Amino acid sequence: MFEEFDAVTGGRLDALDITSEVQAVVKSSGVGCGNVLVFSPHTTCCVILTSPGRHTERALERAMAAVAPESDYYAHDDLAIRTENLVADEPANAPAHIFHVFAGKASECIPISDGEIVLGDGQHVLFVELDSARARRYYIQVVGE
Repeated sequence: MFEEFDAVTGGRLDALDITSEVQAVVKSSGVGCGNVLVFSPHTTCCVILTSPGRHTERALERAMAAVAPESDYYAHDDLAIRTENLVADEPANAPAHIFHVFAGKASECIPISDGEIVLGDGQHVLFVELDSARARRYYIQVVGE
């Protein structure tokens, strides 16, 4: 089973808890034993397993500031020299791209047992925006028997 979901993020480090959507897709698939893959096709969004809440967002903020400070110069954001992969209204988003490389994950694969996703205590599936508020999408794929 494969499903696409649309989401609208609220801005940098907005963490959307999509655990219930993942559980619903697994239930509707009828798979009792297997895996569910949650994938983000965006280079400035990630999928992580962690506890939701403001404490997680603050930790991500501190990590992002340490890895890719907003105030640093990035050739990626210098449109006077950058000529590749440009889109209309190109945002200055090098820190989001850099943080994704070091800390972000494009996907998570979660086991399914007895028709339920297997998560640790307090774990949730979060879709995290690393850039700015906008329309996004993510995919959920269930494989098993």
